[in-house]
Amino acid sequence: MSAQQLSLADALRRADEQNPSLHAQDSTRRAAEALIEQAGVRPNPTLDVTAENFAGTGALRGVDSIETTVQASQTFERGGKRAKRLSVARREREVADHEFTVRRAEVLASTVAAYIDVLAAQERLALSTASLDLARETTDAVAARVKAAVASTAESARARAALATARADHARAESTLTQARAALATIWGGTATDVTTLAGTLRMPDELPAAETLLAKLTTHPRFALQQATISSHRASLQLAQSKNAQDITVGGGVRFLRENSDAGLVAGVSIPLPFRSQNQGNIRAARETLAGAEQATRVIDAALRASFSAAWQDLQISRSIARDLRTDALPATEEALALVRHAYAQGELPLLGVLEAQRAHTVLRREILDAETASASALVRVEALTDPAFPLTTALLSSR
Repeated sequence: MSAQQLSLADALRRADEQNPSLHAQDSTRRAAEALIEQAGVRPNPTLDVTAENFAGTGALRGVDSIETTVQASQTFERGGKRAKRLSVARREREVADHEFTVRRAEVLASTVAAYIDVLAAQERLALSTASLDLARETTDAVAARVKAAVASTAESARARAALATARADHARAESTLTQARAALATIWGGTATDVTTLAGTLRMPDELPAAETLLAKLTTHPRFALQQATISSHRASLQLAQSKNAQDITVGGGVRFLRENSDAGLVAGVSIPLPFRSQNQGNIRAARETLAGAEQATRVIDAALRASFSAAWQDLQISRSIARDLRTDALPATEEALALVRHAYAQGELPLLGVLEAQRAHTVLRREILDAETASASALVRVEALTDPAFPLTTALLSSR
């Protein structure tokens, strides 16, 4: 492999280490970790200082009769609220962890798909370069024949028109490759210049695992783990809401100072809310319904992933079959026909138009093969994004020769 080539493993490593959205998601994980610390904190005590019987009228004029009370109070949580807050915070941290895993899988899948696009753009540029070279050779050959008075100027005009078309197609292919490189590099925050020649080929292997084998791996998709973590989080939130039915008790005690005779006395008190109007029933019902919805969503996720797998697998089989048939049957026949037409033209048995038509048919067929092979590789990426985020089949495909 050339030192300038970027392998799929290199691209995946860069995306994993430098993708901005993964860095943002990692901050969310750290924020969830900080909330666990906060959830375990007990309520702060309070200090009350109360002054009474001053600045009034009569005997209470001035501050001679002032009474001062200094009291500290502490709220004691009942119903296991602190433990349940901690449970909610820990479950939320687990949700954040699984969200990171899901996002990472999406980023890696996007990286592989973008890598495939660059490889396809490279091959399209190679095809257009070959067509441009052939158009130049044909134009030169026709010019020589015209000079030798064995071909008409009309043939020269046709050859120059074909050359202009080949140049335009080559320019479009170069632009497409630059855009594909930029799209790949953007995943890790880079630019098109970060991506030079990629290593790999889009030729599909002769054999693939059975659909049932791959489908069995669908249950390991990170979205299932995320949904289970979400369900656990909602269940913990329901338990916390239920715990708020238990009213907290606030206990206080202190000293009251009597200014008139400098006497002092202790004060103490206990307070507890009376849950006549609110027993947190609305929040409990909302938490219960949210939990039920999350449990039902598991079935929706399963159905969606299976539908996505079925569509990707069907696309893979169809495009792979088309590519194989075109490369095995149509391409040899087209190449043979092109060689015969060129020979006949060289012998003066066919006009240039026949050669140009044969060349165009050959170019179109090679592009159709490339399109089918690109579609096959892209479909394989979609299948593995659902079944194996390590992309072993795609890696083997790109490393094959």
